[in-house]
Amino acid sequence: MEVTELNDVKVYNLTAGKSLPQFLEEARKKQKSLKHNADFKKRIEIMQDFEFSVASTRVQVSPDASCIAATGVYPPEVRLFDTQGLGMRCLRGLNCEVIDFQILSDDYRKMVFLMADRTVEFHAQYGFHHRLRVPKAGRSIAYDHETCNLLVGGSSNEVVRIDLEVGSFQSPIAMKELEEVNQVAVSPSLPVVSCAGDKGIVESYDLRDTSSRLRSLKVCDFTDEDDEGGQVTTCAYSPNGMHFAAGTSTGLIRVFDVRSSKPLAERDHMNGFPIRSLSFHPRSGSSATADLLVGSADSKSVKIWEATTGKLTASVESVNTINHLTFHPNSGMFFTANDTQRVGVYFVPSIGLAPAWCSFLDSMTEELEESKKKEVFDDYKFITTDELHQLGATELVGTKFLQPYMHGYFMDQRLHAKLESAMDPFKFEAFRKDRIKKKLDAKRTMRTKIKADKVGVNADLHKELQEAADIGDVRGISKKRKENAERAKRLLAERRFGALFEDPDFARVDGEAPSQQAAAGAPKKRQR
Repeated sequence: MEVTELNDVKVYNLTAGKSLPQFLEEARKKQKSLKHNADFKKRIEIMQDFEFSVASTRVQVSPDASCIAATGVYPPEVRLFDTQGLGMRCLRGLNCEVIDFQILSDDYRKMVFLMADRTVEFHAQYGFHHRLRVPKAGRSIAYDHETCNLLVGGSSNEVVRIDLEVGSFQSPIAMKELEEVNQVAVSPSLPVVSCAGDKGIVESYDLRDTSSRLRSLKVCDFTDEDDEGGQVTTCAYSPNGMHFAAGTSTGLIRVFDVRSSKPLAERDHMNGFPIRSLSFHPRSGSSATADLLVGSADSKSVKIWEATTGKLTASVESVNTINHLTFHPNSGMFFTANDTQRVGVYFVPSIGLAPAWCSFLDSMTEELEESKKKEVFDDYKFITTDELHQLGATELVGTKFLQPYMHGYFMDQRLHAKLESAMDPFKFEAFRKDRIKKKLDAKRTMRTKIKADKVGVNADLHKELQEAADIGDVRGISKKRKENAERAKRLLAERRFGALFEDPDFARVDGEAPSQQAAAGAPKKRQR
């Protein structure tokens, strides 16, 4: 388990670390018991076998929260997990990869899958039930419970309608401006379907009369020169149907009131990756609009924020690519389908309690709240987008090496130093020459040093003693010179002889040696 914190809000990654088969395989190779393995003792396994061979593509929770359905590869398959038994209920193999799927009933008994080979598969409790083919390649499906219509949007300007009660195709919904549909969303309270696609707009139609467009919502600006910048990649309705959110290919999400075209709030992921999944989630035990949250996911991060203000509540950075995001109803848990074996499971206590089938998480997280986490950006350097372009490291955006913050990014100091040295190849050469110069200067201690302080009395004697003391620092001199140097140092440092170089009464007579001067200064004996 891994714990991250943002603005005093902790997010618990319950699938971080190794799985049980990986622990057993490692213990078998190293021939060591898991009894004394600290990581093995601290592991948390919410759901047994909650993983795929290679990657997971989609994950959904049934309306009654009794089953979790997930699709993955390879081979393509769907796995159903029972929340009461905390294990896998069954596994069903599929003919090709799943693009999208929906749970039609309150539990797992009725499901529909949109496949990559332009087919739609219907599954019942016993397994595969029926398969039919749609005219164009699909990208998203939605189900209207009031009319029993299945809507399929894809790479065409029409949304295919299938009446599941009659068992036949109905006349498709022709888009007025859109050339392709990326996401189809049905309002839970109104007979309205919204289609997000290119040109930066979302078209809405009344399911009772699809001949005319109900409304066109402009989400972002679109230019012919930049086709990718005007893509609305995903959209979603709130549980009460009064709020609508749309995400773009540039990482921007805007939340609208269905009665107005002016956005209530917006959030930018600040990494340039397209939004892959959107979902509304009310705080646990609250139905107020102020407690409505939005979960948005791109390929590298998940952000949870308030729908009315845009204030960030929690954030998760993922090393692996994120494919889909879904929340568990009436709780603080959400799941992510990733390009890795294990399905991501996260728990945020600040937005809700743990589900009833794993209620032990509440007491466990309360104990962990006392522990403090090390600051994330202690050894990081803040750089702006322009500085990142100068370093030539724009490819690191969205990876674990850059942490988005305000108008720039946090980068590790060591990585920043390496990039700087790579951008200036002559910087190391200048550094090497400077080191060589310092070493040469350290070996030139035999040269006469210029002293700043001047001696007024017995300057020649002071100079002789100073030179003798400096010779003692040279390597390889004789033992006698070393002794003379030590004697000169003691004489210069002794306070009793300080007057010898300050008091004029102790001045030497020119041309006399110190021994002669001492003899001349001695008192003569009286003659009797």
